[in-house]
Amino acid sequence: MQALFDLAHHSHGQPVPLHVIAERQKLSLPFLEQIFNKLKKAGVVASVRGPKGGYILTRPCNQVSVGEILRLTDSSFYAVAKEDPRAANQALMADERMSLMLWNRLSDHISAFMEKVTFADLCSETSSNSCPDCTCPEYVKDVQGQISRGERKACGVI
Repeated sequence: MQALFDLAHHSHGQPVPLHVIAERQKLSLPFLEQIFNKLKKAGVVASVRGPKGGYILTRPCNQVSVGEILRLTDSSFYAVAKEDPRAANQALMADERMSLMLWNRLSDHISAFMEKVTFADLCSETSSNSCPDCTCPEYVKDVQGQISRGERKACGVI
């Protein structure tokens, strides 16, 4: 998440070298190479070769959700139990079934929330992506206006 936010925050349509992201975010370069290879295979980022090369987002940042990135990079976040839920449910006591149901619903809400939040939302709320070269300037301007008018709560506001 940090690395992709950094890319959305700093790229403004221009390639950003992975070593620069690694330095800024204090992340391991080999780790980022693995993550960005997954994102490249999924078509979220593209690599640009050459002296001014690096990575760019393949879509405007308002079309890349946090949930999508979590699914691609952290499969355990969206992991589903491998056992048959009906069989497991029958073996549980009533209070255990109730607890399982609540945790499953909470998981569904978290997943739905993550699907709605885009990197443009995150950049807009930090006022980090408001330069004229932003990949989705109208979206960012609209989100920032909604927040300032109190029509929308920022993602970070509970």
